[in-house]
Amino acid sequence: MLTEQEIINNALKEMQDMEEMTAQKYAQMSQQMTDPNMQNMLKGMEMSARNNFKSISQKMTDMAIV
Repeated sequence: MLTEQEIINNALKEMQDMEEMTAQKYAQMSQQMTDPNMQNMLKGMEMSARNNFKSISQKMTDMAIV
């Protein structure tokens, strides 16, 4: 049985992975768009995902999660 700390560690790592995949997905989609408005929207969404990734990473650092 996992401890509460292990559950939190796993959840944060999974969230981090999901944000990275989301950012990559939006970056790829923005490169395929020809409409500048769509490109900008997708780039903004990519940046949001990257900011979420950084926030999660910071929380992991604060909690001494490797």
